[in-house]
Amino acid sequence: MQELILVIDDQEAVRRLLAENLAAEGRELRCEGMPADLRAHVREQAPALLILDPGPQVEQLGSLLDALRGDQPKLPIILLSSSPDLTTAVTAMRHGARDVLAKPLPLAALREAVGKALADRGVEPALPELRPRLELREGERFYLSTNAAMRKLYDAVHMVAMSKDTTALITGESGTGKELVATMIHRHSPRSEAPFLEVNCAAIPAELLESELFGHEAGAFTDAKERKQGLFEVADRGTLFLDEIGEMSHNLQAKLLRFLERRTFRHVGGTHDLTVDLRIISATNRDLSEMVAARQFRQDLFYRLNVVPLRIPPLRDCREDILPLIFHFMAEFNPRFNKNFDRIDDAARRILMEYAWPGNIRELRNVVERIVLMEQGPELSAAQLRPLLAGSWDQVPESFPRHLARLIEEPIPAEGIDLDGVLKAVERNFITKAYRQAGENQSRAAEMLGLGRDKLRYRMKQLDAEPAAKEHP
Repeated sequence: MQELILVIDDQEAVRRLLAENLAAEGRELRCEGMPADLRAHVREQAPALLILDPGPQVEQLGSLLDALRGDQPKLPIILLSSSPDLTTAVTAMRHGARDVLAKPLPLAALREAVGKALADRGVEPALPELRPRLELREGERFYLSTNAAMRKLYDAVHMVAMSKDTTALITGESGTGKELVATMIHRHSPRSEAPFLEVNCAAIPAELLESELFGHEAGAFTDAKERKQGLFEVADRGTLFLDEIGEMSHNLQAKLLRFLERRTFRHVGGTHDLTVDLRIISATNRDLSEMVAARQFRQDLFYRLNVVPLRIPPLRDCREDILPLIFHFMAEFNPRFNKNFDRIDDAARRILMEYAWPGNIRELRNVVERIVLMEQGPELSAAQLRPLLAGSWDQVPESFPRHLARLIEEPIPAEGIDLDGVLKAVERNFITKAYRQAGENQSRAAEMLGLGRDKLRYRMKQLDAEPAAKEHP
């Protein structure tokens, strides 16, 4: 008896494409538009595989998939999506879809998904919890966040990991943990037993990067005395992480695109195509869409790499994670340096929560490591912290306005600011600091600020910066 593949899609062009590419001996293929009663129609047809674009019913996708699988619990379903929405993909996989493919359909991936779904028919898909109770390895605790954006990222990471070949583009500021995200995808994927290799495209000259990635034949260039495997071959069956992908030359971009389209490549100086099975994950702290507009990055390659965009928010947008992360890093460094840090004083907490963390998690971790190494516990204090923080927070007094530090380090918010109030706060802060550092001597404080004594006294009175000072000879 022939296996029936039932395709439900309202787009005639898609039905025609699938009819041309999925027909095979031993299969019956039926391509139809959305019926009036999808559930009854699928139950009547009893297919071996359902390929479905739910169209407007995507709003009720979870209940729709539950109903279809309730009628036929062993029916594999491949979902097609006209707009690759991560929420849709998460919902589909949670409710038993075998795979989710975005339009325009990648035919090689489609054929592979169909073959695997039919081969595994009757076997329940191994669906990990999207926030699974996995044994997270050192450093991965960062992703056990309570921040909504981070939880969404965490879901996305595990969705990508479930798919063996899906490419992902990781974006975020320096120090947010892009390599860690790539590592997590690999560790929790079917490729976890194979190599995970990383290459920084900005750290290797373009003429050498090609050889590093693709390998070369003996005599391909000066000093190429013997044949050399590239990272594509070494990472076979595993994952290759291309960090700082925005720095890759146009010539290499074209060769990477060719590999992603054909899954073949050639050694530098080679004449034969080589085939490997690996996943490409890339990362950048640059805006590739802007680079595409400026013709600095290939548009077709951008679309190939950006199948699933993974944006890591900066630490300043995840402030609820700051203190838990510090305690985590204390626990990491205490045994290493034979220390016992387990508390943070109130003044230090205020600084930690208000500092903009331009270096993100990397900066936070480095600060904790240095304090645990150089200071005595058990309490992390403001005095230990202040000298280690960059820019305007080097000497933050207790009276420093809470909103001011955020405004100094971050863009002006959409709702605007009270510029007059901000400037008065800055002036009051510096006058108070100079007055105290000068031992309450107005003449000395005025000199420190480049002001005359009378002007300082006037400003102090206007700003109520300090009570009247005692005179000093």
